[in-house]
Amino acid sequence: MISDEEKKEQTVPETQEEENKETVPEDLHEDKENEKSSKKNKKKNDSRIEELEKEKEVLKKSNEELSDKFLRKVAEFDNYRKRTEREKLESVSLGVSSALQGILPVYDALCLAAENECTDETYKKGVEMTLQTFRNALEKMGVTEMDVLGKPFDPQYHNAVLSDSVEGAESGTVTRVLQRGFMQGDKVLRCAMVAVAE
Repeated sequence: MISDEEKKEQTVPETQEEENKETVPEDLHEDKENEKSSKKNKKKNDSRIEELEKEKEVLKKSNEELSDKFLRKVAEFDNYRKRTEREKLESVSLGVSSALQGILPVYDALCLAAENECTDETYKKGVEMTLQTFRNALEKMGVTEMDVLGKPFDPQYHNAVLSDSVEGAESGTVTRVLQRGFMQGDKVLRCAMVAVAE
């Protein structure tokens, strides 16, 4: 015969088994729900990731376009700056050249005065000092006198107005300078007026 305690012991495991049987399906049901929910979340996350990737690509292209535009504008500005600087220098050079064209005849007159004979030494010294001051001012502006005497004739730098028959002079060389020529850097301000050997 089974005692009450034994019955309890036997019934308790049955009850626990029943409880376990009842909870297992609930757990399975919850797992299925969780699995469905996680699949939905995964789909949402995947679609969100795709959207973000597309947005990232759009922003990347936009960034590249803006960067390209910026670099082009920087290059354009740099070219503009260089062009205006060059134009400014050319304008200054043109202005100086134009002014010097009017002043060079005064230089020629001072040279003639300094080369001619004079009985008044003080006067001659004053002319020579004035001429030297004039030369210094021209040098500061980058203007130099052409050295042409005895050199071969070059139409870029010389303007031949006479032909000379000078003994011992090679044909085509400059024998006399009638008017001095001047350069400003590499630019010819005034060609030298010369006589050339026949």
